[in-house]
Parts: sequence; structure tokens; C-alpha cells
Amino acid sequence: MDSHKERIESMHLILQVMRLFGLWPWSLSEGDHWTVWGFVRRNYRFLLHLPITFTFIGLMWLEAFVSSNLEQAGQVLYMSITEMALVVKILSIWHHRSAAWQLMHEFQQAPELRLRSQEEQSFWQREQRYFKWFFYIYILISLGVVYSGCTGVLFLKEYELPFAYYVPFEWRNERGYWFAYGYDMAGMTLTCISNITLDTLGCYFLFHISLLHRLLGMRLRALKSTADETYFGQELRQIFEMHQSVRRLTHTCQAIVSPYILSQIILSALIICFSGYRLQHVGIRANPGQFIAMLQFVSVMILQIYLPCYYGNEITVYAHQLTNEVYHTNWLHCRPPLRKLLNGYMEHLKKPVAIRAGNFFAVGLPIFVKVLIE
Repeated sequence: MDSHKERIESMHLILQVMRLFGLWPWSLSEGDHWTVWGFVRRNYRFLLHLPITFTFIGLMWLEAFVSSNLEQAGQVLYMSITEMALVVKILSIWHHRSAAWQLMHEFQQAPELRLRSQEEQSFWQREQRYFKWFFYIYILISLGVVYSGCTGVLFLKEYELPFAYYVPFEWRNERGYWFAYGYDMAGMTLTCISNITLDTLGCYFLFHISLLHRLLGMRLRALKSTADETYFGQELRQIFEMHQSVRRLTHTCQAIVSPYILSQIILSALIICFSGYRLQHVGIRANPGQFIAMLQFVSVMILQIYLPCYYGNEITVYAHQLTNEVYHTNWLHCRPPLRKLLNGYMEHLKKPVAIRAGNFFAVGLPIFVKVLIE
């Protein structure tokens, strides 16, 4: 009953933007592999990110090391640490690009994951719409933090860059400033969009897996009113097959998002501590503009930790609820073979489902609270 596009409705525009920014593979036909256009598409990500993203981040770190002003070095350092998380994300998605593409393809095309009723379609479309608009707002807020910094320096009397980095020429003059400012703005735009779209992709993988667990729960709950034992058995076997696919997709999802989540949580925690220290010393009365900008930045950092923890927690919660859904089926009126099948399924459900960041900790709201408290 569903169309393939509806299954990943909330990611259509994001994937197009990611493809434009070298973060998602281009689709190539057989004849394109040996053409100039095919070569450009295969290597587009390097042509874009090597001269801008990686060079820009390298110049930020260089500025932090060569700066003689400790306060100036501190301002560059907290942004440089932020960009290091992006480097891990980019390298991770490049390494797992085939697996990520295949995972998204299965989300969209796998026949065992199709939506079978109007109720399931309505549920799916509603959740996809909520996810889409929430992350559109998140993207706009993140871009607002960058462009507010880029705009604010234009009103200063002295020449100041919005985000400091090492400039290998004299830029504190009318001509040199605009070259330095333009590269600064281009670098921050590319890194910001890359960062937030990769955040969105990682969270979407977790979100989609959680939706599939909710869909399994809905189908188990629907068996409560089933009196036909033959139909009950057929539906139960289809649910088992779907659950097996969801388990496999969960492991694939973990392999893709684990490095990004681990780096994001560790580095964002350092940035929050560092920024909190700087907020105490800046003060809202002494420098209200810088204080508000840093407060926005810290808010985005907290959100970057919270989002994967929230969606990872959703997977654990809805996977755990499947045991209760089995109790709600019409199992009392089943023959012993079906009861044994259900009993075996419940034994299978005892194994906890959790997305792990590396082999260190399970991704969920408890780790988010622990990071903020400690």
C-alpha cells in the first residue's frame, strides 16, 4: 500500500543537500564511470572538502598554536575542537558510504518493511513529518548561530574575522580583509551545513529503527482481536521475519553511527565545559553580544549531544515494549505449537537492544544526563 518514497519522506531534501556538499554518493549509470563527469562525481567530495573544510580546520588549529594572546587562542580552540568532531563524522561517512547508502536503500525498498494498512501509513507519515520539521528548525538555528557571528563583526570599527583562523597574508586592510572574510564565511558555511546534515542523517537512522520497532509493536497488538488461528500463525511468522530484518539493520546502523556519536559526545562535553568557563569570565554586562553568541553556541552543543541520545533511547524503549505487546496477543487461545513459538520469541526479546558508542557505553538519555552533570 505504501510508496517507496513515503518510507524516507523526511530525508529527501536532506539527502539532496548532502549530495551537493559531497557527503552522500551520487548515482552513476554504467556509461558514466569512464567519463570526465563520472570522475568528477566520484571524487567530488575530495575536490570540495580538501581545499575548504580540512584546510580551514587546519588553519584554525594553526592559529590556536601560534597565537601569542591566550584569550585569542582560547576563542579559536573551542571552535577548533568543534570542528574536530566534524572531521570524524566526514571520515566516518566516507568510510561507511556504501553501507549507509545500502541501509537507506533497504529502508526505502525492503519488501518486509512495507506498510500494509492505512493506519500504518498515517502513523508513518505523521512521524516522518514531525522529524522533518524538527530538524529543519534545528538546521535553521545552527545556521543562525554562524551567520549572526558573520554579521556582527561587520559593525565593528576594527577589522575582525567572525571566526579566527591563521591567515597567511596581511588582512587588516580594506582589500585583504574581504578575501580573509570570504574564505572564513565559505569555510564556516560548508562546515556548519556538513555538521548539521550529518547529525540529521545519524539521528534519522536511529529514528527509522525506532519506528520499525513501534511498527512491530502495532502488528503484535493487532493480533489481540485475531480469532483465526491459521491467520494468527501466518501473521506471527511475518512479524518474526520483519523483526529479524530490523535486528540486522540495527547492527548496521550501529556500525555507521557509533564513531560519530562517540566523538560528538566526548568533544561536545569538552566544549560545553570550556564554554561554560568562558561564559563566567565574559559576563553579560561587559560584552552582551559575545555572551549571547556563546550562549547560542553552547545550546547547539547541548542539542548535538541530546538528539542522538534521545533517538538511541527510543530504540531501547520500543524494543523493550515488544515483550508487553506479546502478552497482549490472543495467545491463550492458541494451540501448544504456537504458544511454544511465542515463548521462544519472548526469550529472544530478553536480549536488550541498545545502540553503543564504540564499546564504551549505550547511547541513551542516561548518558546525556551523566555528561551534563559531570
